[in-house]
Amino acid sequence: INHWNQGLQGRRSIQQRDTSMTNFQSMEVTSAECRIFSFVSWNTCGIKSTRKAPQKFFKVLSRLNTLNADVVFIQETRVGPECSDILTYVKDWKVYFTVHSSSSKGMAIMIRKSVPFEYICHDEDCSGGYIVLFCYLHGQLYTLVNVYNHKDDRVLLPRLKEYLRETAEGVLVVGGDFNTVLHPGLDRKNSSSWHSPHRGVLEDFVVSFNLKDIWSYLHPTKDGFTRHQKVKGKDVYSRLDMFFMPEDKLKQVYSSKVKKLEISDHYPVVLKLKVKKKTGVKTKPNVATRLENCKDNPYRRPGMVSGAEILSVIKSLIDSEERRPDTLDENYYKIHRCPLTEPLKVQYNNTLREKMLPELFNKSFLVADRYIFNVDYLIFSQVLANRIDTFITPSFRQKTGENLPIVFRLYLERGEQEIEWSFLLEALKRLKPIPSAPRADFTILDCILPKVQGYSSRRRLLPGFPLTNSIVNLALKNLKENVFESRLKCTEVRH
Repeated sequence: INHWNQGLQGRRSIQQRDTSMTNFQSMEVTSAECRIFSFVSWNTCGIKSTRKAPQKFFKVLSRLNTLNADVVFIQETRVGPECSDILTYVKDWKVYFTVHSSSSKGMAIMIRKSVPFEYICHDEDCSGGYIVLFCYLHGQLYTLVNVYNHKDDRVLLPRLKEYLRETAEGVLVVGGDFNTVLHPGLDRKNSSSWHSPHRGVLEDFVVSFNLKDIWSYLHPTKDGFTRHQKVKGKDVYSRLDMFFMPEDKLKQVYSSKVKKLEISDHYPVVLKLKVKKKTGVKTKPNVATRLENCKDNPYRRPGMVSGAEILSVIKSLIDSEERRPDTLDENYYKIHRCPLTEPLKVQYNNTLREKMLPELFNKSFLVADRYIFNVDYLIFSQVLANRIDTFITPSFRQKTGENLPIVFRLYLERGEQEIEWSFLLEALKRLKPIPSAPRADFTILDCILPKVQGYSSRRRLLPGFPLTNSIVNLALKNLKENVFESRLKCTEVRH
């Protein structure tokens, strides 16, 4: 009861302001200059046809037509590399989507072809958790953000926050399935759990951009459940799916509704905005100013390098005060980090696709005991190193034994290291999937790591190369597991 009262009081405090806003809307929408524009956010729990849900995507599209949707955010498309054609050509819609897995995640933003729309660029999360689309709608600049926050992923929203801080421009619309509730007293029913693990993370994200939860802003005393589950024979309801907009854009909001359509266990959320057609010169957002042409790349694969990853690495660069092979220094990349992310992303993803390094990309020279590389090569290597580190960094939730004996000690010689390629492949194959990381595909390392002269089966790990420490740590982890497995087998034989 206390939880419910707190949520109710929090929403009632803005009810008076909401009422006056609704009256203002009813007057403004009569203007001939305005039109109503419909956004829909929907976790469809997959779009492929199954035995239980034949012609599922056809039914989803049919419901979207019934809702008069103009822009659609779909979460959990569950589209993997083997079935991406389902979203490549969709009648009456332009679709921008991610390819992740046929069993989980997957995002899509769909724009009805009749809508005045112009594509600028987009970014997708390396782990399949969001897609950000920069575009013009009715001549006005928008940053559209579609989010699926996996229940075990606590780093997605912080990663997205850092990216949007640098790139978001125009009208920001954030929607999706956040897998948490903001008001436990009002946003859950018949649930035995009052704890929302992601609530603090989501609140931090919302505060960072001065965002408002549109549903609770317009309906401070209503529940608006968006998910229905059967748990131990009991009906459990929750409001996990939301639209957010900055407070200074709330004057554009016309309405927000939840439609109870039984295609998945989530209901679609409908947000209607008032828009005016904007004329005049269109200004590109900073993130796209270095792009030669604004066209969507049809190449899609799981784990593509994201703009967020590149931005994070550039911001972490430390000036070495050494001359680089291409004469560009870290400071140049830091100053121009936002517009550089898109061309670098295109270059890196082409490299991943072709499994071939551009000419002079990895050029280096030795200074004292370290190699000096071009900055764009350093950034690419650090992105890959960060991905490896994500898999091998211990989780705070991981259980550790007490008073573990020291089994062995290993001493590494100083200077350049070497590793057997077969041993590295074995270590990479052992990596287990985690929600916050892309699929563990590191086949590009065969092109990146130089071979030891006279030993094609060995790879050099150069001092000063970002991947060196990550690969050494991965190899040590694999060696430790091999030793413990051998020790366990010996123990079993003894017994």
